[in-house]
Amino acid sequence: MKLKTNDIDKLVKKGFISKSEKKALDQLVTELKRFWPGSKGKVFGSKVKGTSDEESDLDILILLPNDVTKEIRRQIIHRAFDINLTFGTNISTLIMSEKEWNSDLFSFLPIHSFIEEEGVPL
Repeated sequence: MKLKTNDIDKLVKKGFISKSEKKALDQLVTELKRFWPGSKGKVFGSKVKGTSDEESDLDILILLPNDVTKEIRRQIIHRAFDINLTFGTNISTLIMSEKEWNSDLFSFLPIHSFIEEEGVPL
């Protein structure tokens, strides 16, 4: 997973994502690449649309190339929690396998089309 600097930096320049949120994203991406090679992600939601407020979280879809077990989900959530504490952010993760995300069941959900159309790749 590689952060597309131009896309994320544009969100920072517009004030949609704070510098501390950018640092938190960088840290999360680094850890995901280290422990789950081949993982992909997209930032989505109010932070991408520029409609966030002080209570908004930073929504991230994390796609793994393997099945997502309870243990893997727990590990990622705990890493995101620790990163949130470190950077004073509120990253919220949606964790799925690529296979699940691309399945017929999920491809018909409104959130799927929204993330695919408006999400910013990591």
